Amino acid sequence: MTTVLEGGITEVPGFSAAGVRAGVKRRGLDIMLIASEDGPVAAAGAFTTNLVKGAPVILTSKNIRKGKLGAIVANSGISNVFTGARGLRDARRMAQLTARLLKMRPANVGVASTGLIGAYLPMRRIEAGIRAAVKELSNTREASLNAAKAIMTTDTVPKEIAIQIELEDGTPVNIGGIAKGAGMIAPRMKTATMLAFIVTDASITQDALRAALQPAVDQSFNMINIDGDMSTSDMVLVMANGRAKNRRITLERKDKEFWEGLEFVLRELAWMIAKDGEGATHLIEVLIKNARNLEDARTAARAIAGSSLVKAAVFGRDPNWGRIASALGYSGAIFDPSKISIELVSERGRVDLVTRGKPASKRAHERARDILRSREIEIHVDLMTGKACATSWGCDLTYDYVKINSRYTT
Repeated sequence: MTTVLEGGITEVPGFSAAGVRAGVKRRGLDIMLIASEDGPVAAAGAFTTNLVKGAPVILTSKNIRKGKLGAIVANSGISNVFTGARGLRDARRMAQLTARLLKMRPANVGVASTGLIGAYLPMRRIEAGIRAAVKELSNTREASLNAAKAIMTTDTVPKEIAIQIELEDGTPVNIGGIAKGAGMIAPRMKTATMLAFIVTDASITQDALRAALQPAVDQSFNMINIDGDMSTSDMVLVMANGRAKNRRITLERKDKEFWEGLEFVLRELAWMIAKDGEGATHLIEVLIKNARNLEDARTAARAIAGSSLVKAAVFGRDPNWGRIASALGYSGAIFDPSKISIELVSERGRVDLVTRGKPASKRAHERARDILRSREIEIHVDLMTGKACATSWGCDLTYDYVKINSRYTT
């Protein structure tokens, strides 16, 4: 059973958080800190596969190989990407200062940055912000919310969630997380710019945590497509302190409830990111049913959610199912076009646009236009080739998206 709690990362015992303003951005909070009160604990991560990687990604992916983190520090406003040797020194300095103030090793600190590419970090402000964040560390509800706000760039709302689950041995365990992301999102992360930081009090080995994270990322963040652009800074980090005292989860003794709980948290954060896409007026959820295999289902779902033509059609409330069929056709999934069915669903009802390869009537199109007035739109596609299913999330393509991204550096 999954119980959704009010709040975010500070709902997990043993973790504190802070979000402060250092002046990296023009306005708002811009330095985030999450700290384990028990020092370095089991940790795992997933990172962008973009060949152009930010200095924080390079540093943190190296630090986490040893399987333990005690803190995560992040800034918003500047991504510290394409900054060469100086950028790496600055990322290391963020880890070193955080480690010294929290009395741990720099290798036990995860570092993340998000924002403008190609600019150097204002390190005096960053360092002052880190010192202030250490002083502000707290396990209050407000502390988690401030941490979520501090990693926002073009996001319009903070994104956080916390749940309690019951493991197979009956032990209650909490999992909490925060995330950011609104544009430049089409992640392909391997063990969001998209950032997500997850904490839990479950007792789990580093190997088991790593094994649980990758499939959860594949089912959630890797199924978002806001604009088809893969960021240089995508990162997901998870820390587990073991305070729940459950029977230790290992690779040999997995716990289905924990795996499902972690996936639930990541899927909820992914949904929040898609809903808050830059300039978005509609959330698009694509459900592929009865695909030949899971890879085909995921490939087809991502293609539709990422199609600029589908996104533009949803924005204009135009039930142009041909764009959906076209995206399916170039996705790489195997299917028979004469057998597919396409359905639009929202709170205003549902309507078939294509049934077993046959287009619907003009009356159905009128019904579809009404359904497209809803804020959240579902596109259901039945491929009729197997039993695999997958879901992807995206948003519509609007005038505001173009406006936001035409002025990003100015």
